[in-house]
Amino acid sequence: MSLNAAKAAFDSLKSDFRDGRFPMIGARLCGEAVEWGQRLLDLYRTAGRDELEKVDAMARFWVLRYRGMPESADLTGADGAAGFVMAFTAFPYLDLMMEAWELGEPVEEGADRLRLRALFDGKDEGDVVTAVRSALGWSFDLMGLYRAKARTFENFINVEYGDFDSFVDYYVAEHDLDFNFEQAWRPLIGA
Repeated sequence: MSLNAAKAAFDSLKSDFRDGRFPMIGARLCGEAVEWGQRLLDLYRTAGRDELEKVDAMARFWVLRYRGMPESADLTGADGAAGFVMAFTAFPYLDLMMEAWELGEPVEEGADRLRLRALFDGKDEGDVVTAVRSALGWSFDLMGLYRAKARTFENFINVEYGDFDSFVDYYVAEHDLDFNFEQAWRPLIGA
């Protein structure tokens, strides 16, 4: 019963991603994903180039994209769930990956917590999603999916552009963005 309910809730979450209902997605996140989202918001405010180069390319791209606009995005009041959703969807061309994931068999089961295999196009690539049941319904820790998406993004950059900076240069030119590279790499706090 719990497994079917968790899978149905995950399908509903996928629908929220597909339809861009980001506040609803954020309300259904939990665990490491929310913690990582908070860390990303901290990086957005305080990290310089050296610190940003230590995180995955998807996180780095998200920070640069929002800080490099003519006026850096004001993320005051954003919580960890919002930070995670913004980074998870930072490169829209990979958003289709969410559609390809489905929940498989449990790796671990508890009364109100399931750790489930995440199948990508029906194939188990070793990623796991944690589903937690509460009075409000099911919440999900999508950190395993974030890591898979970040690996795909990193591979795409390396194969198509050679390195991160070349990719960002291309992305900015291709989308004709008004973008300040120097500002994008500079911390907002203490700048």
